[in-house]
Amino acid sequence: MSLYAVRALLELHWGYSVKRPLFSASQPALLVPPPTALLGALARAAAYFHGWPEAIQDGLALYSSARLLLERVRWAAAALVDERFIGPLGPVETRDLTRALIAPYLRTDHAYPGSPMLFGVQPHGKVYAPSMRVAVLFLATDEKVRDYARCILSIGSKESVVSVDGVEVSEVRVAEASEVETRYYFPSDLGEILQSPEGAEGGRAVRELLSIPDVPHYELARVRDLRANSREFVVPLERVRIRLAGGAAAVLDPEGEVAVVPKWVVEGV
Repeated sequence: MSLYAVRALLELHWGYSVKRPLFSASQPALLVPPPTALLGALARAAAYFHGWPEAIQDGLALYSSARLLLERVRWAAAALVDERFIGPLGPVETRDLTRALIAPYLRTDHAYPGSPMLFGVQPHGKVYAPSMRVAVLFLATDEKVRDYARCILSIGSKESVVSVDGVEVSEVRVAEASEVETRYYFPSDLGEILQSPEGAEGGRAVRELLSIPDVPHYELARVRDLRANSREFVVPLERVRIRLAGGAAAVLDPEGEVAVVPKWVVEGV
């Protein structure tokens, strides 16, 4: 089986916003778009190609049509390659106060024309980084994913508009090494950041809880445990040196940059 590394270099227009789950009135944002947001950006483009509807049915269950990409994309990761915007603590979240319509959540006694309770003030999280570049990597079994990547319009919320500066594709190459350097984020249980003999860490990074695409994640109108597909990720703020864990594999993107992924992703390659 062939596995392709599709790398898209995106330029943010103003930044991005991906809301953390389990919040209601307060809407804090993740520091980086998770793999589910990357696949969602790709699915929006794929829907234009194939005329996919917003939802599909499988038996009695309804799913987002983004589920259709799970058969073609095995992994997705992002790298913050523009160090002009990366401070010592990483991306900075800002919470803007927004006048939001809350009428759909009100009791009928309070939802009527002219009601003073129709709107509320809510903090909405955003990461502002105009013109910042982000590299996105998809490991796919279908080379056509390259065409979808060229048509990515936003990353995260639909307002988080991006321009695609270029897309490259190559067959996946597995690096035979126990220690590697990477800029792509990866699950924290796949490796540890090394320290030099002087005790300094082998690169700056932050940690964030991110969601991983799987079939249950895309089922609609169903209550589920959001922790089931969430994992702690290491998000490099510069190229970091790590020692791979037993369940990890190192693959090369078209630029020769290493990405750390679970071994099952490259099975059969």
